[in-house]
Amino acid sequence: MKDAQEISALVDRGLAGIRDPRLVQRIRDLLVTPYPVERMGDYGSAGERFTCWTVLEHRLSNTGIAFCSQGFDPANPWGLVALSGPHMSIGMDSAWFVSLEDAMRESAAWNNPVGQEVQ
Repeated sequence: MKDAQEISALVDRGLAGIRDPRLVQRIRDLLVTPYPVERMGDYGSAGERFTCWTVLEHRLSNTGIAFCSQGFDPANPWGLVALSGPHMSIGMDSAWFVSLEDAMRESAAWNNPVGQEVQ
């Protein structure tokens, strides 16, 4: 199992590979100290849980980005997740990405105009 320091190092490596300075700044603006959240799997064994490390929060849309190396596919460890409410599972495989950059580009934090609440 990883710890917050290891996850922060993964985030730093992910940021170092992003060439768009606007995207890097947006991610930096929304980063949080990584914290673990146990999420239920939507597929596989009944009751299966995964530790997903939340690294970014976009409170306006109630979404975030998490790192989970044990979810759908270790090759896609960066996922878009709900921060609270009834949809706290690991979600669908289409919400998990190879890189932090890919996850951010598909997120509500990047795709919605500032100040527009997502329902």
